[in-house]
Amino acid sequence: MAQKCIFSALGMTVLALALAACSTSAMKLAPANANTPYRGEAGGAAATPGNADFGVTPDPSMPITIAAPRLDANRTYDLPELINIAQLSNPATQAAWQRAREAAAAAGIAEAAYLPIISADVLAGYAVTSNTVPGINTALVSVPDGTMTASGMQAVPAVAVKWLLFDFGARDAALATAQQLSFAANVGFNGTHQKLIYDVSNAYFQYSAARAQSRIDRAALDNARVVLEAAEARLTQGIATTMEVAQAKQQVAQAEFDLTGATGRERSNYSVLLGTMGIAPTITIKVQDIAGKPLPRQVPANLDQMIVTSLQRRPDVQAAFAQVKAAEQGIVAARAEFLPKIALTGTANGTFGSYSLSDTRFGTTTTLDVSQPNAAVLVGVTMPIFDGGMRDARMEAATAVANASQQDFARLQSTAAQEIVVAYDVLRTSLSANQAASELVNAARTNYEAALDYYKNGLGTLSDISVTQNGLLKAQYAQAQARSDAFVAAATLAFATGTLTNARGQ
Repeated sequence: MAQKCIFSALGMTVLALALAACSTSAMKLAPANANTPYRGEAGGAAATPGNADFGVTPDPSMPITIAAPRLDANRTYDLPELINIAQLSNPATQAAWQRAREAAAAAGIAEAAYLPIISADVLAGYAVTSNTVPGINTALVSVPDGTMTASGMQAVPAVAVKWLLFDFGARDAALATAQQLSFAANVGFNGTHQKLIYDVSNAYFQYSAARAQSRIDRAALDNARVVLEAAEARLTQGIATTMEVAQAKQQVAQAEFDLTGATGRERSNYSVLLGTMGIAPTITIKVQDIAGKPLPRQVPANLDQMIVTSLQRRPDVQAAFAQVKAAEQGIVAARAEFLPKIALTGTANGTFGSYSLSDTRFGTTTTLDVSQPNAAVLVGVTMPIFDGGMRDARMEAATAVANASQQDFARLQSTAAQEIVVAYDVLRTSLSANQAASELVNAARTNYEAALDYYKNGLGTLSDISVTQNGLLKAQYAQAQARSDAFVAAATLAFATGTLTNARGQ
C-alpha cells in the first residue's frame, strides 16, 4: 500500500512539472531580449533576424480599405457636398453606428432577464457498472462472494425551466442602466456626425485660406513683374539706375519664392481636407472657393441664455447626463444584492435504457429495460447571508461611480460653457478683424497704385513701391486670414452650441 502511494505521488509530481513547463512556453512568442528585433507570425515562436533591423514584415493578407468614392472630375464640390461625402466615407460614423447598435443589443439582453430560461440536455451512451456482492453461507446453501455487472445503452433527456419572479428591482435597474447607455451611444452617434461636419468645415475653410494666399502671392508676383518692367523702362529712358533694376529683379525672385511656399501650404491643406473626409489622399477633387460665400451674421446678444440652451442640446452633455442616470441605477442594483430572490424552477427528465445484468456468483445473465420519467416544479428563495463583504464593496463602488459621474458631468458643463464663450468672443473678434482688414486692403491698394503711377512717371522711387507693395501684401494676407477665421469661428460656435447638425450648417 505504501509503495502504491509513493508511485501516485511521483506521478502527480511529474504531471505538475509538465503543466508548469507548458504554462511558461508562451514566452517564446516574445523577442529574446530588449535589443533583439522581432520576426515571426501570430502564434509562432519569435525568430531572430540576425541583424539590428526593427522593421516589420509586410502582411499581404491584411485588408487595406481606404475609401475611394467615385467623383465627377468635371464637378466642383461645395462644402455641403464635401460633408456628405465624408459622412458616407469616414469610418468614424460607421464605428459610432456600430457602438449604438451594440448598446441597443445590451438593452435587449437586460430585457431578456424578465423571461424564463429554458434549457434542454440529452446524455446518451454506453455505461458499465460493477459492484461487489457478498456471498451466501447457510446450512443449505453456500455461495461465494462475486461481482454483479450491468452494461448497456442509455439515454437521459432533461428539460429545465428557471424563471426569476422577484428580485427587489435588480433587473429594473439593469434595464434602466442599459437604456441610458443606449441613449448615450445614440446621441454620441449624432455627436460623431456633428464633429465630422465641424472637422470638414474647418479643414475646408483653412484650405480656402491657403488658396487665397496663393492667389495673393500670384498677384504679388504679377505686381513685381510690372515694377520690373517699369524699372527697365526707366533705365532705358536714363532716369533709373541698374541698381533699381537689380532690386526689382530681387523682388520678382522673392515673390516667386513666396508663391512656391504658398503653393506648398495649399497642397498640404488640401491633403488635410481629404484626410478629414476619410477618403484616399491620392484622389483629385475640385473644391469650390468661399470667395462668394457671405460672412456669418453677428453673434447673438444674450450669451447666458445661449449657454443654457446649448448645453441642453449638446450630444456630449446629454450623454454625460445619461451616464449619471446609469450610475445611479447601479446603486439600486447594488442595494438589491442585499435582498432575497424568488425563482420558479421546473424540471422534467428521464432515464431510458436497456441493460445486460450478469452475476458471477451464479454464472447467469439477464436483460433489464429501464424507463424512469421524473418531473418537478419548485419555488426557491435565495437569501444572501455572508459573502465576506463583497456586497458592501459593490455598494461602495457603485456609490463612488455615481459620485464620479456627477463630477464629470459638472466638469463637462463647465468646459462646454467655456468653449461657447471662447468661440463667441473669437467670432466677434474675427468679424471685426475682417471689417478692419477690408478697409486696410482698400487703403493699401490705393497707396500702392499711387506709388506705382508716380514711379512710372519718374516721380517716385523703387523703395516707395517696395514699401507700399509689402503693405498691400500684408493687408491682403490679413484679410484672407480674417475671412477664413470668421468662417472657422462661426463653425466653432455652431459646433460648441450644438447647432452644427447637418451639411448646410444649420
